[in-house]
Amino acid sequence: MFKFFEKIERAITLAGACWKVLKLDKEMLLFPIMSTLALFAVIGSGAWAVYEMPELMAFFQALFDQAQPDQDPRVWALIFVFMFINYFIMIFFNAGLLTCALIRFAGGDPTVMDGLRSSVRRLPQILVWALVTAIVGWILQIVESRLKGLGKFFISLLGAGWAVATYFAVPILVVDGVGPVTAIKRSVQAIRKTWGEALMGHVGLGVLNFIFMLVAVPLVFAGMTMYAQSPVLGSSLITVAIVIALAGALVVTTLSAILRAALYIYAIEGEVPANFDSRLIRSAFQPGKQ
Repeated sequence: MFKFFEKIERAITLAGACWKVLKLDKEMLLFPIMSTLALFAVIGSGAWAVYEMPELMAFFQALFDQAQPDQDPRVWALIFVFMFINYFIMIFFNAGLLTCALIRFAGGDPTVMDGLRSSVRRLPQILVWALVTAIVGWILQIVESRLKGLGKFFISLLGAGWAVATYFAVPILVVDGVGPVTAIKRSVQAIRKTWGEALMGHVGLGVLNFIFMLVAVPLVFAGMTMYAQSPVLGSSLITVAIVIALAGALVVTTLSAILRAALYIYAIEGEVPANFDSRLIRSAFQPGKQ
């Protein structure tokens, strides 16, 4: 039990170290914002095109009015296109964020343009990686839709395994500009070499996210309760809760990328990133069993 609480404390400390880095470069928060806006722009453009073109509207209406639309290959083709676009946008801006974090850990002072230029420079690798990620996620989703019970649980385990195996893939793509196969191999090697508590920092980020939700959720219920008596006050409370939840998601997403960059530096280069306590991060990388 003592070791468990020690791990939790260490995880929260790692998250705190990431927070110190974020305070030095607050502009890193712009990358998740740009990613979200880009995704909304794509979805909005698609919705506008469907609305403006009666042929497209009729096509989609006929497609989803079927008794079993999930059995139509065209539906799955559309899902794949959406997944690919979604993954590409997320990876593109995440790569830029990781670049800024790596520049900071190297002693530099990154800007948003540094991250964006890096992502543009690695555009071919990002496109291929987005395609690979979309294919894997798409196949898992298709298989899961046809299974029940333990089958779904097994597929979820496969998805979790894929996420762990490719944990360092994007930083490797950013730094080395390699292909997806090499990136996966190097990511797996880094995970195997540093297995133990390497990902515990995300528990600390989870605690931070929980704190945000702990504030937001009661405000939502309070707003819903008061809405009948005072719509203005109720709406205000709900709005504040939504802002808090979104701010929490924004901060946690950014800190997660900073943590990944720090873990990458130690896992691949064997160096302790700046602003991180050397004893702390070395204890977080206990070699796993081969």
